[in-house]
Amino acid sequence: MTREAPARAGISTLLVLLAMGMFASPLAAQEIPFSDEAVEKAIQRGKAYLWAMYKPDRGHWEYLDAPKTPDDTSFGGYSALATYALLAAGESYQEPRMKKALEWQGKFECTGTYVLGIRCQIWAMIPRENEWARNLLKRDVDLLVRSVNRAENPSKMIGTDGMWAYTSAGKPQLYHGDHSNTQYGYLGLWAGVRSGLEIPSWVWEQAIRHYLTAQNPDGGWKYSAPSESVAPESTGTMTTAGLATLFVAYDQVYNDQYVKVGQNTEIPAIKKGLTFLDSNFANLDPKSIEWYQYYLYGVERVGLASGYKYFGKQDWYKISATKLINQQIADGSFLGLNKSFGGALNTSFSLLFLVRGRKPVLFNHLEYEGDWNNRPRAIANLCAWFGRTFEHEVNWQIINTKAPVEEWHDAPILVLTGSRRPQFSPEELAKLRTYVQQGGMLLSMAEGGSAGAPFDRGMRQVYSQLFPGGELQQLPNDHPIYNMHFKIPFKSNLLGLSNGARLLALHTTEDLPLYWQRNQTSTVSEAFQIATNLFFYATDKASLLRARGTTLWPPAKSFEPAATVNVARVKYSGNWLPEPLALGRVALALGDVQRVKVNVADKNPSELTGQDKLAVLGGTGQANLNETEQAALKAYVQAGGTLLVEATGGSGAFAQSAEKMLVGMFGEDRLAPLDGLDPVYGPGISNLVINSVKYRRLAELPGKSKKNPRLQGVKLAGRTAVIFSPEDLSVGLAGSPCACFGYDPNSSLALVRNIILQAGGLMYPSETSTAPAASAPTTAPAP
Repeated sequence: MTREAPARAGISTLLVLLAMGMFASPLAAQEIPFSDEAVEKAIQRGKAYLWAMYKPDRGHWEYLDAPKTPDDTSFGGYSALATYALLAAGESYQEPRMKKALEWQGKFECTGTYVLGIRCQIWAMIPRENEWARNLLKRDVDLLVRSVNRAENPSKMIGTDGMWAYTSAGKPQLYHGDHSNTQYGYLGLWAGVRSGLEIPSWVWEQAIRHYLTAQNPDGGWKYSAPSESVAPESTGTMTTAGLATLFVAYDQVYNDQYVKVGQNTEIPAIKKGLTFLDSNFANLDPKSIEWYQYYLYGVERVGLASGYKYFGKQDWYKISATKLINQQIADGSFLGLNKSFGGALNTSFSLLFLVRGRKPVLFNHLEYEGDWNNRPRAIANLCAWFGRTFEHEVNWQIINTKAPVEEWHDAPILVLTGSRRPQFSPEELAKLRTYVQQGGMLLSMAEGGSAGAPFDRGMRQVYSQLFPGGELQQLPNDHPIYNMHFKIPFKSNLLGLSNGARLLALHTTEDLPLYWQRNQTSTVSEAFQIATNLFFYATDKASLLRARGTTLWPPAKSFEPAATVNVARVKYSGNWLPEPLALGRVALALGDVQRVKVNVADKNPSELTGQDKLAVLGGTGQANLNETEQAALKAYVQAGGTLLVEATGGSGAFAQSAEKMLVGMFGEDRLAPLDGLDPVYGPGISNLVINSVKYRRLAELPGKSKKNPRLQGVKLAGRTAVIFSPEDLSVGLAGSPCACFGYDPNSSLALVRNIILQAGGLMYPSETSTAPAASAPTTAPAP
């Protein structure tokens, strides 16, 4: 028996082909760094390769049109895997080529465990109302249930009970089985569960008993049954198979047991398995190239099931995706035989990893010193419900306080839960504050009813430390969160903390995670709906989702400045600095792309000098500048300075008062819309030109352009001396995707970048790279 082989006569037979020839060279010797754009490009090229291998006249990817022998369990495997990968990568089940491939899959009766397990994923991806696909799913799931080795008496289980062999013909293969076939058996049943099919409880109970018995002392699993001595050592592929199966099985059997708070929620076998993976992740890549993508498919399923962003200290998706995009070769396949079916196999596994792992992350759950994990499957169940409801797969993550705060930003909301008083160090508090000021939102929920009172009191103190002067206040019943998508019939006990432009944090003493943990989607549907509304509010109706691994706050890079621009933030009596890090992200971009250093200082109007090339006046309330302050601003502008006036969050009160102030300072006829040829928009400069912008939904007003900027200005001596934006820029600059009246983050960045360059007399093309376009697309599709 081949060590760690995923099949003897199934997918493994196909993989052996990879070892029989020379590999084509990768596209480039220089490593391609991770980015969502690089991942997207690899996915599209991989899809094109799979379609190139497709036989359009037959509707499949197989060598032959029929099995070689009646007991050939591998037949249909190439096609099942390629079909699944393409569907997962966004191909429509109604696309003509795909439709023919699906029809071909449904015509033949399959008895291969691997093929059945993958084929169930295909049927589960087709909308439930499609009776044809649903009946096929029922057929294949039933065949898998009847084929698993079953112990009639749980106390007398033998090593192969709970396992599948290569053949699933409707009866157990007694005394035969391996953990590779077995993971695909349970994978097929899991597809049935996700589609609402009833799977007998004994199947999952037996799975748990089997994997507990089969686990090696080091926490991993081997290929063979516990009673066999072949390949006794733990392997990466079989450890990920065991962990992924245990997560699914425990969810089916013990999902509602975590009612009390303060108990130990760790499952010893899963903890041991994850510890093994944490310690060995970097060394578990199979040495032979044949098994690498097969291994990654297991890694992806464990990562998504567990929620952990890191195995040990390693970001499993980012590291592995970087390896994959650098292993892709010229024809779009991933280190398989060039133009061979082996390449299609590896390409399918690679696409599944890249696509499924990349799905947008709805919530990050913070792991900290305390009882943060009272409801261990709550957010997983919430995201599963969201995926079913909107037919759009989404992810969740567990992050820890030791990770750099820049790596927290692939989710718009950071969830904090517990019943005990949370304890955060000054460094951890600083990270929480930075996350919020960089555009994130906190959601804290006290668990356990009255038992959660210490957490409630503790979080209130945390918020007072994070945002001195801020106050949690009851959300009004007409707040958008209560009707963003679902109309919530009751009003949850939601308290909000705002900077005047956006919500920074939400807090509740209602134990929403308990309802999610127990999957009470029918009896307490409002608990799932309010979470969905919150997510839509935090992401502008899901129009500004980010893919896993991406962030709007990249680490600062060292550079030799080509120029320096001093920017002053204008202080006055009012809420003049709701977004203190807003200019930080544009400074990073200018340094990285244009090599322009931006110095930011806070000054009263009277302190402005000719060294301050740009003065920024923003706020969310009345622009309460007295006559002396207004006179100082006017003198600054007349002396050659540039003034940017911006209604943070799109504040109507600030916009109206600021416009009135500007008219009083410069005259009613001086403030006018800036046309598309204004130097601020970079006309004729390829890497700075702004041809279009993207507004948030609230700013898409009837009768107003949805693409043209709405900046107004005052021109003095032939230059644009004052720029006025009634729409928000600062919330966008901070990277927040929340619903507000203004520009999206990319457009905000492009506009303010150009304003700074224009004020500093630096509107010149970059010699090194291209600045971000104002109309750049979002990194992940909206559901």
